[in-house]
Amino acid sequence: MMFKRFGKTYVVIGLAEDWQYPARKKKITIADVAEYFAHQACNMTSGMRCLAGIYGDWRMIDYIAQDCLAYFKQANVEGMRRAARKLGLEPRF
Repeated sequence: MMFKRFGKTYVVIGLAEDWQYPARKKKITIADVAEYFAHQACNMTSGMRCLAGIYGDWRMIDYIAQDCLAYFKQANVEGMRRAARKLGLEPRF
């Protein structure tokens, strides 16, 4: 995934136009990614998930979350670990 902008604690992604919104940019933080993996990724009962206010099919949202996690593990691994531990996760990276 190509990020529009990125830093140690955030990435900005571009979202395509859909039936509800025009094309837009969305900022995703380390805390958003940790919250997704703590509460959304383990929910197998729903086909819809949310990441930083982006709602959609679980596959597409999961792809975005995985790309963001991979980036944060490279750019700020300690910050990602800290955010995960705050939500009760035990990071294995």
